[in-house]
Amino acid sequence: MGNRLSVSNIKFYYFNKEVLSGITFEHDDNGIIALLGPNGAGKTTLMRILVGLKKAKTGNVYYNGEDLLNNRNKLIKAVGYLPQNFEIYSNVSGLDFLSYVCDVKMLNEKEKKDNIEFVVEKFNLERVIKKRFGSYSGGYKRRLGIAQAMIGNPQFIIIDEPTAGLDPEQRFEFRQYLTNIGKDKIVLISTHIVEDIAFYCSKVIILNEGKITFDGTPDELIGLVDGKIYGGTINVEEYGTLKGQLNIIEQSGMEDGKISLKVICEDKAPHGFKKIKPTLENAYVYFQKG
Repeated sequence: MGNRLSVSNIKFYYFNKEVLSGITFEHDDNGIIALLGPNGAGKTTLMRILVGLKKAKTGNVYYNGEDLLNNRNKLIKAVGYLPQNFEIYSNVSGLDFLSYVCDVKMLNEKEKKDNIEFVVEKFNLERVIKKRFGSYSGGYKRRLGIAQAMIGNPQFIIIDEPTAGLDPEQRFEFRQYLTNIGKDKIVLISTHIVEDIAFYCSKVIILNEGKITFDGTPDELIGLVDGKIYGGTINVEEYGTLKGQLNIIEQSGMEDGKISLKVICEDKAPHGFKKIKPTLENAYVYFQKG
């Protein structure tokens, strides 16, 4: 049975400037919701409201019918949160920090022991868990971050920029973790790296200037550019002349004096360019340009 998230009319002001303008969306299943948008769109502010770190001017958040914003104890138990810049005191061990999180979640001693053992094993933290946080690599810091977000088995996980600071191998590994977590929970992920969510998100929300500009499935977003993406190569000399006329969404390296491009074409495509199957990232760039 899936979980249900309902967010309605979230407004937030910074001094007199409206940062979030009536954010409303629903999700009636488990899985991963991708929150996309440029820097400054309001993604982090929305996430901080959802976990109780900021107070909205108006709005409600219900999870499986429970009012989260007006019930702090329920929110603490129901929600797990990994901020973009996850840091703790460098001299604190991972074990001590997880114990602290258990106390915040109001777990008893048996629950604390069971939870710590579970997340340490699940996220392969055995070799570092008793070491100081300051000695952790970027990958282990991120593992500890998602481990603490899972303490207490929350049913709603919120993660801001999940692969920030990770190398390609660590990013792949972390995506695998998130895929598994999303099988029986709702996971809300904010990212500007579309590749991170292209293969496993079930819902895409695009936020821009504090407003939702798209709310739908990945296939629905890709459908907006179906038949409009073309790929091909042009000579370096042509590139200087044509780049101002082409709506370029992707550019690859140069080979034999030619540059590979993906372009958006509403009408006639450049000579020699062929229609190609769009990716989620192509669709996102198209949507942002539009």
